[in-house]
Amino acid sequence: MVHIVIDGYNYINRVRSSPVLDSASLEMLRGALLEKLARYKRRQGNRITVVFDAQESRWPSRHRESHKGIDVVYSKEHETADDVIIGWVREKPAGIVVVSSDRAIIDEAKRAGVPFMTPPKMEEAMASCKEYDKDEEEESVTASTKRGNPRKLPKKLRKAARSLHKIKS
Repeated sequence: MVHIVIDGYNYINRVRSSPVLDSASLEMLRGALLEKLARYKRRQGNRITVVFDAQESRWPSRHRESHKGIDVVYSKEHETADDVIIGWVREKPAGIVVVSSDRAIIDEAKRAGVPFMTPPKMEEAMASCKEYDKDEEEESVTASTKRGNPRKLPKKLRKAARSLHKIKS
């Protein structure tokens, strides 16, 4: 099974056309991202972890929670989401696909031979996953007609992962 690791705030800032200006809208955008990923996870079945920087952290260590099957990790005090993701890439690269446009994360993923994609590419992959954001009512109707392996990544994401395995620094 593929484990998709997403740099949360990097993702939010890359798929939006305007910058996030206040913490209230940031919290709303964080919730919207987690909802979108939860719908995608229901369709695809992959493990998804979103890592956020814990701004003004109240926790001396990493804080974990779950949102509808999505693992959410907040970095600890004096640690960034980049540090967390780079640490995971170095520790256990097998099965991980990293989603970020941060140069340090991408460079580390290349060194470790870990496939990566940018947030806009992940958006495309989610959009190409047919009907991932339909209502529950429509979901029951289309479930009987949907074909293919529901635990398999979309074709575009599989193709990206195969090509990324070839990239070596």
